[in-house]
Amino acid sequence: MNQIIGTLLPLALGISLSPFPIIMVVLILTSSRARTNSLPFMVGWVVGIGSIVTFLSFAMDALEKSTTGPAFVIAGVLRILLGLGLLFLAYRKIRKRFGDQGETSLPGWMSSASSATPGRALLVGLTLSAANPKNVAITIAAGVTIGGANLTVAAEVLSMAVFVAAASVTVIVPTAGYFVTPRLVLPLLESIAGWLTANHQVMTGLLLLIFGTILIGNGIAGLPTA
Repeated sequence: MNQIIGTLLPLALGISLSPFPIIMVVLILTSSRARTNSLPFMVGWVVGIGSIVTFLSFAMDALEKSTTGPAFVIAGVLRILLGLGLLFLAYRKIRKRFGDQGETSLPGWMSSASSATPGRALLVGLTLSAANPKNVAITIAAGVTIGGANLTVAAEVLSMAVFVAAASVTVIVPTAGYFVTPRLVLPLLESIAGWLTANHQVMTGLLLLIFGTILIGNGIAGLPTA
């Protein structure tokens, strides 16, 4: 159990440090609809991450029970493929940032955060967590890790909860901090968001590079030795 948690935490870090959700949280919390939109956004984010990791964990359980071959081989190959996918995305991000067409501006849809409805905030949170290729790849790897381990159902649920909480910390903590001490939290968040806005391409590329390499390493380690 401790070994699984230790494997999951670095993966969760790769999601929690994603620039866009942090910037989006700041945009929402500094808008006139902060109290009505921040909680739906947080719920959407948590549900998106939780749904993927839960599905993959139980899918790997079913695969392990039904397959005649070793499921950990499939899990290892899947991690390697996910890692290679992240490295490809890292190449594209870094090339875009330093190429002739590189830019640091945010997507246009993020500028509508101040006028979003609670339903739209929920959808944005769900999309940023469950439709972002990097987050999906890392969350799939987490689900494969949990489902491929020899854990009880209770231990699997606990592992999922730990992963989701760790992956959501940069969304949950600022949101909770806003409701407790907004004057203390908002200036710090605005400063962080300003830096991320200018450097999100590079940071995302580096995260993809680091966690792509981690997934490939984990996948190789999970394959049987010759």
